Amino acid sequence: MMIAIERQWAEAVLGGFSGGELCGQAPPLEGVDYVRAIESLVEHGNPISAVGVRLALMTIATAPMWHWRERRTMVDLSPDERVALLTELVDHPLFAVRELAILMKIQAAMALMGSPAMRTWTGYGRGAGRGGLTQLRVLGGV
Repeated sequence: MMIAIERQWAEAVLGGFSGGELCGQAPPLEGVDYVRAIESLVEHGNPISAVGVRLALMTIATAPMWHWRERRTMVDLSPDERVALLTELVDHPLFAVRELAILMKIQAAMALMGSPAMRTWTGYGRGAGRGGLTQLRVLGGV
């Protein structure tokens, strides 16, 4: 079970990865459960991994303090500031910081694809491409 501050951090951090537009459209975010994406890692992992996930979330959520030297957390940032900060963190010179940011990015992707609206919007699982297979011609002399 996550405490209230961890839930706020999960919304702010994971939600920061879905900011902006894709293909000129804002993705549908109804049904996206960022908190559940983190909770599932904490609940279904072993105790050591649960601590690791919580530390990763805390580290990224407090990044404005140690990376930008500002007295704010991700919760206090605007959506554009979150996107900017997360962009910097996934390209950070320290490997550990990059890895923690990427872990959060993966969980954001899992939360996004857990939403039926997002799966429909992306076309994931449609299977329409399978019926469109064609046989390739064989060229002589090749």
